[in-house]
Amino acid sequence: MQQIVNITQVRNNLGSMVSSVAKDKKTVIIIRDSKPEAVLIPYQEFVKTETDKERLWKLEFEKLQREGKKAFRAWARKKGIDVDKLTEEEVYDLIDKI
Repeated sequence: MQQIVNITQVRNNLGSMVSSVAKDKKTVIIIRDSKPEAVLIPYQEFVKTETDKERLWKLEFEKLQREGKKAFRAWARKKGIDVDKLTEEEVYDLIDKI
Protein backbone atom coordinates (compact mmCIF):
# COMPACT_ATOMS: atom_id res chain seq x y z
CA MET A 1 0.00 0.00 0.00
CA GLN A 2 1.30 3.45 -0.89
CA GLN A 3 0.68 6.79 0.69
CA ILE A 4 1.55 10.11 -0.92
CA VAL A 5 2.47 13.01 1.36
CA ASN A 6 4.04 16.40 0.88
CA ILE A 7 7.34 17.39 2.43
CA THR A 8 5.67 19.58 5.09
CA GLN A 9 3.62 16.63 6.35
CA VAL A 10 6.80 14.56 6.56
CA ARG A 11 8.62 17.31 8.42
CA ASN A 12 5.81 17.56 10.97
CA ASN A 13 5.13 13.82 11.36
CA LEU A 14 8.36 11.98 10.57
CA GLY A 15 8.42 9.88 13.74
CA SER A 16 4.90 8.56 13.32
CA MET A 17 5.44 7.99 9.58
CA VAL A 18 8.57 5.93 10.20
CA SER A 19 6.72 3.87 12.80
CA SER A 20 3.81 3.35 10.41
CA VAL A 21 6.09 2.35 7.53
CA ALA A 22 7.97 -0.12 9.72
CA LYS A 23 4.86 -1.59 11.36
CA ASP A 24 2.49 -1.72 8.39
CA LYS A 25 5.14 -2.41 5.72
CA LYS A 26 3.82 0.41 3.56
CA THR A 27 5.55 2.85 1.25
CA VAL A 28 5.34 6.62 1.58
CA ILE A 29 6.02 8.72 -1.50
CA ILE A 30 7.20 12.21 -0.56
CA ILE A 31 6.37 15.04 -2.94
CA ARG A 32 7.68 18.58 -3.18
CA ASP A 33 6.05 21.11 -5.49
CA SER A 34 3.70 18.36 -6.71
CA LYS A 35 6.64 16.21 -7.89
CA PRO A 36 7.84 12.93 -6.34
CA GLU A 37 11.18 13.58 -4.59
CA ALA A 38 11.80 10.62 -2.27
CA VAL A 39 10.34 7.40 -0.92
CA LEU A 40 10.16 6.09 2.63
CA ILE A 41 10.18 2.27 2.62
CA PRO A 42 10.56 -0.45 5.26
CA TYR A 43 14.18 -1.35 5.95
CA GLN A 44 13.70 -5.00 4.91
CA GLU A 45 12.40 -3.84 1.52
CA PHE A 46 15.50 -1.68 1.13
CA VAL A 47 17.75 -4.66 1.98
CA LYS A 48 15.89 -6.86 -0.52
CA THR A 49 16.19 -4.20 -3.22
CA GLU A 50 19.92 -3.82 -2.61
CA THR A 51 20.40 -7.60 -2.62
CA ASP A 52 18.46 -7.87 -5.89
CA LYS A 53 20.54 -5.09 -7.47
CA GLU A 54 23.75 -6.84 -6.38
CA ARG A 55 22.54 -10.15 -7.81
CA LEU A 56 21.60 -8.51 -11.12
CA TRP A 57 24.98 -6.75 -11.28
CA LYS A 58 26.78 -10.08 -10.75
CA LEU A 59 24.69 -11.76 -13.45
CA GLU A 60 25.43 -8.95 -15.90
CA PHE A 61 29.14 -9.08 -15.04
CA GLU A 62 29.25 -12.85 -15.56
CA LYS A 63 27.46 -12.47 -18.90
CA LEU A 64 29.95 -9.85 -20.07
CA GLN A 65 32.82 -12.02 -18.86
CA ARG A 66 31.53 -15.00 -20.88
CA GLU A 67 31.08 -12.80 -23.96
CA GLY A 68 34.61 -11.44 -23.54
CA LYS A 69 36.09 -14.91 -23.27
CA LYS A 70 34.15 -16.01 -26.34
CA ALA A 71 35.34 -12.99 -28.34
CA PHE A 72 38.93 -13.55 -27.22
CA ARG A 73 38.80 -17.21 -28.24
CA ALA A 74 37.40 -16.25 -31.66
CA TRP A 75 40.14 -13.64 -32.12
CA ALA A 76 42.84 -16.10 -31.05
CA ARG A 77 41.47 -18.79 -33.36
CA LYS A 78 41.69 -16.34 -36.32
CA LYS A 79 45.31 -15.64 -35.38
CA GLY A 80 46.05 -19.38 -35.16
CA ILE A 81 46.55 -19.31 -31.39
CA ASP A 82 45.35 -22.23 -29.27
CA VAL A 83 44.35 -20.54 -26.02
CA ASP A 84 44.02 -23.89 -24.25
CA LYS A 85 47.80 -24.28 -24.49
CA LEU A 86 48.54 -20.84 -23.03
CA THR A 87 49.22 -20.05 -19.41
CA GLU A 88 47.12 -17.42 -17.71
CA GLU A 89 50.09 -15.05 -17.84
CA GLU A 90 50.47 -15.58 -21.59
CA VAL A 91 46.77 -14.84 -22.08
CA TYR A 92 47.13 -11.56 -20.17
CA ASP A 93 50.22 -10.68 -22.23
CA LEU A 94 48.24 -11.24 -25.43
CA ILE A 95 45.39 -9.08 -24.15
CA ASP A 96 47.84 -6.31 -23.26
CA LYS A 97 49.21 -6.37 -26.82
CA ILE A 98 45.78 -6.01 -28.44
